[in-house]
Amino acid sequence: MTFLGTTLRTAVAFAAALAIGGLASAPASAGTRAAAAPDARTSFLQGCGWNEGRGGERAYYEHCATNTNVWIQVKRWPRSNYHRCVGPGRTNLDADATGAWYDSGYQGGLCSHPGDTGP
Repeated sequence: MTFLGTTLRTAVAFAAALAIGGLASAPASAGTRAAAAPDARTSFLQGCGWNEGRGGERAYYEHCATNTNVWIQVKRWPRSNYHRCVGPGRTNLDADATGAWYDSGYQGGLCSHPGDTGP
């Protein structure tokens, strides 16, 4: 390998390490420090959308807006997918749900009655 190729690979590896959390520039003791607590806004936004069921809890969709009802598409297996109107907050999904996402293309994306379903 040429000097330029080796230098380029090293630069790419360094940039990747920085992009995934600054590991290349972190002091050796960084792994022992407690992580900074996320602010409330960040924590709130991290739960928006599809949330996989864990530890016996069912999967759910978290609609983080406070003033709209929206259509989501729910993916299920082995049954067919469908649309569901959800309001702000948590909506528990079917036990066989494997994904859910906001669908702006279905009836304009907004809906009136949480709980309504469609194809």
